[in-house]
Amino acid sequence: MNSRLPDFQLALAHARSGQRAHAEHVCRGLLEANPRDVDALELLGVLAMERGSSAESLALLQQAMLVDPSRPGVHFAHGNAALAMARHKEALASYERVLQLAPGSVDAMRRRADTLLLLGRADEAARGYQSALEANPGQPDVALQLGGALLQAGRAAHAREAFEWLLARWPDDVRAWVSHGNALFALGEFDQALASYERATGLAPRLAEAHDNRGMALLALGRAEEAIASHGAAIEFAPGFAPAWYRRAMATRATGRHAEALPDAEHALALAPGDALAWNARGVVRNDLGQYAAALDDFRQAIRIAPGMVEAWNNAGNALHDLGRFDEAIAHFERALSMRPDYPEALSNRGLSLQELSRFGEARAAFDAAIAARPDFAEALKRRAGLRLLQGDFDGGWRDYGASLATRPAVAGGRHGLPAWNGESLRGKSILLTEPNGFGDVFQYWRFVPRLLEMGAQVTFLGDPRLCRLLGSGGLAVTFIGSIDEAGQGFDFHCELWSLPRVMHVDPFGLPAPAPWLFAEPQRSGQWRHLLRPGAFNIGIAWQGKPGRKIDSGRSIPLREFVALAGLPDVQLLSLQRGEGLEQLHALAGEMSIVDPGPLFDTGEDAFLDTAALVQELDLVVCSDSAIAHLAGALGRPAWIALKHVPEWRWLLDRGDSPWYPGARLFRQQRRGDWAGVFAQMREALAARG
Repeated sequence: MNSRLPDFQLALAHARSGQRAHAEHVCRGLLEANPRDVDALELLGVLAMERGSSAESLALLQQAMLVDPSRPGVHFAHGNAALAMARHKEALASYERVLQLAPGSVDAMRRRADTLLLLGRADEAARGYQSALEANPGQPDVALQLGGALLQAGRAAHAREAFEWLLARWPDDVRAWVSHGNALFALGEFDQALASYERATGLAPRLAEAHDNRGMALLALGRAEEAIASHGAAIEFAPGFAPAWYRRAMATRATGRHAEALPDAEHALALAPGDALAWNARGVVRNDLGQYAAALDDFRQAIRIAPGMVEAWNNAGNALHDLGRFDEAIAHFERALSMRPDYPEALSNRGLSLQELSRFGEARAAFDAAIAARPDFAEALKRRAGLRLLQGDFDGGWRDYGASLATRPAVAGGRHGLPAWNGESLRGKSILLTEPNGFGDVFQYWRFVPRLLEMGAQVTFLGDPRLCRLLGSGGLAVTFIGSIDEAGQGFDFHCELWSLPRVMHVDPFGLPAPAPWLFAEPQRSGQWRHLLRPGAFNIGIAWQGKPGRKIDSGRSIPLREFVALAGLPDVQLLSLQRGEGLEQLHALAGEMSIVDPGPLFDTGEDAFLDTAALVQELDLVVCSDSAIAHLAGALGRPAWIALKHVPEWRWLLDRGDSPWYPGARLFRQQRRGDWAGVFAQMREALAARG
């Protein structure tokens, strides 16, 4: 702005002294005298922008550009106004025109790069920031923006180099330490990321962002409780910082305390209802709680806010899978993969839904692709193992299970600080057994404990104390403890019960030691014998597993389906169901006759003792795929097991018998969800029993 008119110099002086209204008044007077006064048009445009009138500013600067298109300042101001109105392409054209007219303009280089970043052209933005930094290396802000652009472009290693260049010159730049941590986090170098975040918190102890990011690094390192505390510090210093609330929710859910995580996710949404990440976080927690429909609503809201949020598409697919809507789930996973083709979680999840639809070849290909994208992806390896075992490929399935365990730090380093048993000699050695997957797995795999004793091992089982009395019914020389503190000694090895057939290279079709390997207490059996109807065919029934477990999806049976059996002559049904599911028994009390053992059945400190005693006296057990099926098998009692269309791997495919339990008979859904067909088969078999 170099007009020689005295009046314009007055306007300029007013503007520089902060008297913008006076400056605008003088400029408008100049334009009345000469509507093409480019100096007045430019200054008015700048002043309009300063008071927030972007549209007015843009119109004035466009007039100035028409009068004199050779003025870099006009184009620069026009770019700023266009940028403020989110007219990014116009802004970019203006900044590029500045650089044509004044190639050395560092401000234009920076603004152009800013605009490219907003347009999603992060690589080009990074080159623009690099040019600005080369033109003037004394700009820490530009170096910071360069690293941020590289990170956004997926070039985390180059971003780290940019931040390290910056830190070498400005070692106390807190923003650079936080950003350096972000680059390391993106590279999966969580220990180093944590160190950078801690350097930032050392320089700025009340910086919420640094504490929050530190929490994410701690969670990635498996230190969930410390992560919760770090996010809590962020909340303390900035209570309105929504990300800290939903990230603390994610850390809390990692401890399994899903209900405790929900209020944090709710609070994050109250603070930031327009944040897609907050909706996604609440959806994740709701899905953990089994609130699948509500979770799906949250994920869809996240998608509405941020259609390109690939994680929300994947999570919506998970909720649909859990709702049994597998075709819709696959469509969502494929949408996620269209945006990120090598997204391991979406590939693996797609495989799981394909498996539920019996599309086994496609499921295998999806698991293979997930593992190719991330070779140490434990969940995908475990899922491929399950598919292989389901199809009878035991060698390949156990190999995949072993590989999945090897990727988990807690297993690779030994749980409780113990080395994992991988088949070494156990003569004179001690081994600690555990089982994290549920009571059914304990019953099924307990059959392998005698072999460990035959190998010369001293065996200790760490598990739910309620099971010890039943597990001890076989008289095995096993020590039972309820916590590691009770051991009073170290152990040479650790192994989970379900891993014993894997380590021992067992083919289920060559299983030794047929049932039983658990035994009912004779005197207790007598206590429940009075429930049996003399002369009747007495059937114990159980219809529901633990509903909160993802694996239970589709396995539990509505009690109403048992009406098909209740109406048979000379058949009496007795409930073996405890806990969840009993409400159905009460609701259907007037529609079919089922004997309920009552509230004293299997109460007290020990679990399943009364159930085992009653099962021992029954003619048959009919149940869903649940712990009762495995208990009946371990007791050597006949059991008919109702299976969903694609069952869990241990039941294999297209078989009416089970290599695990000689007394079991399998009744399979011929179509997904068709329990009526299963119970029609059972009714026919019972009627023909002779």
